[in-house]
Amino acid sequence: MSVASTRPVLERICDILHSRVATLTTGIKPATPLVEVVRPTRIGDFTPKHMQVVMVLGESTEADDLYRPGNPPAIAYNQTINLYCHIMPSEQDPTSLDEYASSMHADVIEAITDAGANWHDFGGLAIDTQLSAVERISSDGAIDGIIIPVVVTYRISEWSPYEVRY
Repeated sequence: MSVASTRPVLERICDILHSRVATLTTGIKPATPLVEVVRPTRIGDFTPKHMQVVMVLGESTEADDLYRPGNPPAIAYNQTINLYCHIMPSEQDPTSLDEYASSMHADVIEAITDAGANWHDFGGLAIDTQLSAVERISSDGAIDGIIIPVVVTYRISEWSPYEVRY
């Protein structure tokens, strides 16, 4: 069974992930208030800000064990989507950077997984999703934030990245 659309499967997954994390910008949830969630353009149309998340595609690898025969065959990928969580408080802010990092990490994970038991399949677009270990963003010895790698496994038609294959 397959489902086709006018947008590639990976972009539809990214749209859903973006909208889940962006719920933290609305103030609806009693969580870490994000300033914005950005997917940068070629010209890098953003300036890093305190409590900002920048969503960027990372490494993509083939998931050979999840291929399916057929005409056309179905191919599967493990796509890393990096969420760069910027932490840049004022110098007068007494809150520790680790506290900001811990709270931001916890709230972003809650926002991603808030879709319930099937949060990992992004509305049937993905096979599975894994939340990888957090990495620190640092420059000049200071902590500028964290990176939350989200690894999404999805399957598409070999001939059409627009078509979900189950």
